[in-house]
Amino acid sequence: MECQERRLIGDLIALSYVEGLSVAEAAKRLCVTRQGLYKLLKQLRNEGYVAEGPLIKITQKGRDLLSSVLRDLLRYFNIASIRLIGRVISGLGEGAFYISLEGYRRAIEEKLGFTPFPGTLNIKLDPQYLPYRRYLDGLPGIVIPGFTNGLRTYGGVKAFKAKINGVEGAVVMPERTHHPTDVIEIVAPVKLRDALNLKDGDIVEVEILL
Repeated sequence: MECQERRLIGDLIALSYVEGLSVAEAAKRLCVTRQGLYKLLKQLRNEGYVAEGPLIKITQKGRDLLSSVLRDLLRYFNIASIRLIGRVISGLGEGAFYISLEGYRRAIEEKLGFTPFPGTLNIKLDPQYLPYRRYLDGLPGIVIPGFTNGLRTYGGVKAFKAKINGVEGAVVMPERTHHPTDVIEIVAPVKLRDALNLKDGDIVEVEILL
């Protein structure tokens, strides 16, 4: 890693603490002058790491760089998986429709190595596991690409291989979803409710492989 990249990563980590704030408030929290912060932000905007606007916002390019740092840190600390615990809830019935689409089904077979049962298991996470759930937002995961059928465009999906009460499957995170952040969707080669004898309210453990 070059010196310039090290400085860039340090700057982005610092800005992540003040994202959403004005320059004046951010400068105060970071203990730097407004002029110094304005100069830094101008440089990072020119390079595409920070968005234009009155509030500090890291772009996707910046987030991608931070994601690579997070992945390296997890590897350094020998963290190969995270564990999430929550309760089974009923979904909106959309999972069966989307997983049945040929574009998603084929991509899941190719990227995840199994033919998915047409449906998802929805898990509402216990509050203490939400910080660990947020790690997934910052990691690249396995990309299930979006596609079009000529009439409609379907967005991409980020996935992580996982085990649900010991059964292999994957957590899927669609680009477009109606679920709140404390709900995760799981796909598997079997109907998990039947395979694990689950009903709404049952507690499940999800081990997500990083």
